[in-house]
Amino acid sequence: MAEIEKLGAKYRVALRIAKDPRFERLPCSHKGSYADDCIVQRVTQHKCYIVATCDRELKQRIRKIPGVPIMYLHGHRYTI
Repeated sequence: MAEIEKLGAKYRVALRIAKDPRFERLPCSHKGSYADDCIVQRVTQHKCYIVATCDRELKQRIRKIPGVPIMYLHGHRYTI
């Protein structure tokens, strides 16, 4: 969450979605790790997650993991 908040107003829609109570947020047990690495590690271990991101590099990394859906914004709409 802190990483999205630091990105500023351009990412306010992503922040609003990330804080939406309908979506579960999981705690990260290792401190100081880059958020993308943490996400990739978690979905590699357990392929039961939907990853929500607009980060092009993260989407490319997640696409290499079979069976993990990606949710992103396209034209102000959710796409999975």
